[in-house]
Amino acid sequence: MLASNSRIQLKVLNQSLADRLRVFNTAARALQAQGIRIQGFYPAENILVISPESGQGLVKQGHSTGYTRHKTAGSTHFSVLFQGVTLKWRESISASRPSEWSRPTLH
Repeated sequence: MLASNSRIQLKVLNQSLADRLRVFNTAARALQAQGIRIQGFYPAENILVISPESGQGLVKQGHSTGYTRHKTAGSTHFSVLFQGVTLKWRESISASRPSEWSRPTLH
């Protein structure tokens, strides 16, 4: 086995990646300070996943930009930009039917 007596300090993060991670962490902490629970952290993609209620609340408050939505077969995917980080959430398109729509089942 080869061993080295010299200690080389490794630099894992370059300045650009360190800045991106700093922005990501700042945005995550700001959301948590507002009481928003983060459901998924994806720092490599610069994405945070939040609940639908939290996402709609941020949009209504005007704390985000770039609102987009994409419909799929079973849900609608939303995304916004918040402090330089993409926030995503998903809402199911199948909703429960109102009780007045139900009729008694005759057997």
